Amino acid sequence: MKTLIAIKEADCNWMRETLPGTQPLLAPLCNKPFVEYLIDFAILAGCREIRLLSDGPLSQIEEYCGNGSRWGIELTYANLHPSDGEPELLRKNRKFCGEERTMILSGCTFIDYDKTLDYRGLASIDSGGTIASCPGGSITLAGPLEPSLTDQPLPPVGLTPIGDLKSYCRIAMTTLETGSSRYVLPGYGGEPGCAIGRNVTISKTAQIHKPASIGNNVRILPGAVIGPSAIIGSNVIIDKGSTIKESIILDNTYIGEQLEIEGRIASKNTLIDPESGVTLAMQDPHLLAGINGGATALVLWRKIVHALAAALLLLLLSIPFAILYPLLRLRGKWQDVPSIPNAGLAESIASAFSLDRYPLLPGVLTGRLAIIGSRTHENRAANHTGTDCRPAVFSYAETEAWAATESDAAIVERYHALHSTPLGDIGMTIQALINRIHYRNPT
Repeated sequence: MKTLIAIKEADCNWMRETLPGTQPLLAPLCNKPFVEYLIDFAILAGCREIRLLSDGPLSQIEEYCGNGSRWGIELTYANLHPSDGEPELLRKNRKFCGEERTMILSGCTFIDYDKTLDYRGLASIDSGGTIASCPGGSITLAGPLEPSLTDQPLPPVGLTPIGDLKSYCRIAMTTLETGSSRYVLPGYGGEPGCAIGRNVTISKTAQIHKPASIGNNVRILPGAVIGPSAIIGSNVIIDKGSTIKESIILDNTYIGEQLEIEGRIASKNTLIDPESGVTLAMQDPHLLAGINGGATALVLWRKIVHALAAALLLLLLSIPFAILYPLLRLRGKWQDVPSIPNAGLAESIASAFSLDRYPLLPGVLTGRLAIIGSRTHENRAANHTGTDCRPAVFSYAETEAWAATESDAAIVERYHALHSTPLGDIGMTIQALINRIHYRNPT
């Protein structure tokens, strides 16, 4: 038996409007893309050849699913017309279907199946036609019968429409509560009701209450409370003391300190109420914001840009440093140059050029330091580890005048370490150089 999966743009326009940038077939349901549930069901029904059809772009789907080899199937792609019904789908894909029985999964619907049951009997149902339907789509059979591969009666198959944000959230939460027994979900867990992905760091003082699903590349900081009924996507940071309950945090989202989210969907800097559809865009990026991807290419590009900036500063400041360093060392006024009270001419010049940071610049060339990051002094950086800490010559806190306390500075530094871009770092370095004339390091 073969399978056609047909999704039309009109069936999922609501998703593109409420979750911008989300490809409907890749919309996560309990940290698993919607399309994978459809593929899993087709495989349980005995299909080894599947074709995905849409009247919208399929490039993202092809990039994610590939040729289907990860599932041990052959996966192909084709376009359909918005007005195509079942006869047109079969006619346009007759070469793919051939003389075999074909199952058609149409519409933006969630299939209520059980991975422990055997659905291969679908190939031998005499009547064919519609097996299950709902307002959003259907499961139908066409083509000649095939010999039964099982003696078991056909298990019941149900469909639930995914027609709005409310139904999407309800299906995701239902899957979270029953998914470990009914569906193949990503991640691992030491006990039922808690699935954890790869590269996840959870502070010892954080609390995880079941049921909960945590994606890949997630950091949960001290004092955070996750669950019950919390779905945390991939590439997410939950900052200190925040609470996530009965909510979905989509991929690439930063949750700031002491933020309480209950019964909401968080997507980058936006909170969404799934019941009413009301959205709230957070204006303070230190509370809720999107996270830039941490791909290897981006990390390499950042190191190159930072090294070039450090080399330029080494060249420009070499003469002032060579002249003022011996003089200030002899007078015992070299350390912490920008905060020397009642400074003389030499101290003022050294302060204006931030010459106290000059000896740190070679560390950027070797990759040991960044040009700008989370901390500037090694003894302070030793107390802050993780992907959100980037020991550097200048700190992000030095670019914002209001970050006067250690706590405020930590918020600023953690935010920019997660969201900054390589070229943006250069602009912030220039701002830090300007601000340090008046800046005093927090102690």
